[in-house]
Amino acid sequence: MVEYLQQLLTQKQVCGSLRVGRTWLWRAEKEGRYPKGIRLTRRCVRYRADLHEQFINGDWTEAANDD
Repeated sequence: MVEYLQQLLTQKQVCGSLRVGRTWLWRAEKEGRYPKGIRLTRRCVRYRADLHEQFINGDWTEAANDD
């Protein structure tokens, strides 16, 4: 059985891709307008590249966070 490794993006990569600031990303995530990040430590958050791609293409829904 092959394990699927998800690619993770940093906050800086996400903000650069969307051309938004950290505050916009934080608010959008809190309000459910952007996929929730994965908290690795208290100060380290990463975002799933596949959900980010869905968001950019307009295919992302809040239910996708539950995967």
